[in-house]
Amino acid sequence: MLKNTRNRINARLKMLYDMMPECDCMGDVGTDHGFLPIYCVINGKCKSAVASDLREGPLKIAQKNILLHHCEKQIQTRLCSGLKEYRAQECDVIVIAGMGGLTICNILAEWLDQSAQEKYFPGNILFLLQPNTAEQELREFLWEHFFQIQDECAVQDGSHVYAGIKGHFTKEKELYTKVECYTGKVMCRRLAENDVIYYKALYQKYRNVLAGLTAKREPDEECLQNIEFYRHLLVEIERMINRRC
Repeated sequence: MLKNTRNRINARLKMLYDMMPECDCMGDVGTDHGFLPIYCVINGKCKSAVASDLREGPLKIAQKNILLHHCEKQIQTRLCSGLKEYRAQECDVIVIAGMGGLTICNILAEWLDQSAQEKYFPGNILFLLQPNTAEQELREFLWEHFFQIQDECAVQDGSHVYAGIKGHFTKEKELYTKVECYTGKVMCRRLAENDVIYYKALYQKYRNVLAGLTAKREPDEECLQNIEFYRHLLVEIERMINRRC
């Protein structure tokens, strides 16, 4: 995919690359075939990288790709689940992508517990998160665990629209609303072209959810509350889209 060029990388990974500042070392959790750390090293975004995956097969392919691009001195590979084999302060930037938002929550929860046991505060590490599902659950988890979201952006890659979340852990808890768990706080203020595409996809998704709820013949109290919330959510998303158009 990358051989003989500095420009060939898919849109989903390119978004993560663009969100990343220059750093000494980046970690790529769930690296799959190692394309992102290779691209970062080749283009001078980072001096070194750690590429990890819990599956042996993809990690072996990543190792072959690393050798193919002569990056074996700059990129280490690790077979591990989440951040279990990462050392404290080893990486300046950690990318967790290519998985569901709930899986990312579990990885971060385990890592926060480990950091607490080691009496290490992770506030100097920048995280780039890119869930392929459950963005709202991930945002809520982050805010509940004193995470400050510095930036968010979206990109369409194939038929899927991905949201990228950039930020770090702090010692202060940020206030948020239920609607903001779905929409975020940053994209809705900036509303770049890809952000609007994200919100249009979000609108369609929850319009379908609302249609399913309203089709129930005997809705219970919880269902009625959800109907009220999703109607409110759709109004807010539509307002964001119209503000950009």
